[in-house]
Amino acid sequence: MAIDRNFYDFASGYTAGSLAKVLRVPLIGGATPDVEITDILPFDRVVAHSLSFQSDLELAKLASVKGAVLIVSEDIANVMTPLNSCLVSKNPRITFAHALDQLVKPVLSTRSGQSVAPDVEIADGASIHPTAVIKSGARIGQNTVIDAGVVINEGVSIGADCYIGANAVLSFAILEEAVRIGAGTVIGEAGFGFEMTTDGAVKIPHIGRVRIGQAVSIGASCAIDRGSLGDTVVAAHVMIDNLCHIAHNVTIGSNSVIAGQAGISGSVTIGANVMMGGQVGIAPHVTIGDGATLTARSGVTKDVDATEQVAGFPAMPARQFWRDQAALRRLIKPRSKL
Repeated sequence: MAIDRNFYDFASGYTAGSLAKVLRVPLIGGATPDVEITDILPFDRVVAHSLSFQSDLELAKLASVKGAVLIVSEDIANVMTPLNSCLVSKNPRITFAHALDQLVKPVLSTRSGQSVAPDVEIADGASIHPTAVIKSGARIGQNTVIDAGVVINEGVSIGADCYIGANAVLSFAILEEAVRIGAGTVIGEAGFGFEMTTDGAVKIPHIGRVRIGQAVSIGASCAIDRGSLGDTVVAAHVMIDNLCHIAHNVTIGSNSVIAGQAGISGSVTIGANVMMGGQVGIAPHVTIGDGATLTARSGVTKDVDATEQVAGFPAMPARQFWRDQAALRRLIKPRSKL
């Protein structure tokens, strides 16, 4: 994903050399230190003139990019040069976070004192409550209803026939048509990404978006975080109950159903037609296959195959879980006296 200029201002004129000076790190490799940085991308999609980072040597060996600006450790720099400009750091992720602070800022409205900014695009038939706040660059689709106290931040795009419930807050988000969002739900806040140092946690800036597909239903008091470098994606016809949290870079396939109080960690991939019970928790980077069923209060710590049903913590095949529970009950059942 390239930087979306609807949501983010990108500092122009930065080169590999000038960024290295600002970050106070050495620059090695590359044909010239004057290569201009024009975008920021995940390492697996990095191209010439874009900035990324990597701290995994094995992943770096698989890359074939030329002309990029990369924040890497010294051993990786030896692999990625001379075809790329490498900023060498002992902790590439933290240095990358500092680079994002220099290069990327959220778009902020220049006007104040008005509930709806003058440049907001509002289609015919849209209904906006007088107490709603809609900021510069936002787009509201035909027949969409914006309820009381809603805040639509800069650049947010909402399709036709949507409903945004009272006091919901939307930022860095793109909604297709017929999306329903419950009261008090917050979409597009930064995810919980950080790197630990001797001085404490350093927060990693999130410069992605949230993309919500057609006819998605999201309940009240949910939180859906925007992506870090990529997007958080909720595909068409997904239903999400109240009080759910979906972290950064999660992808949810179409027609999936998520019951209340579920918590989905960062970079989880959920397939289509997945059924998820209440209070399910999923660990980071797990993949859930199409048509899987996660029964209530499952703690999913590893990948789940398509159509598989799991239960318990740590989650296991449901049939095995219930057999284990039955065996445990037999073991602890008091013996009757003769």
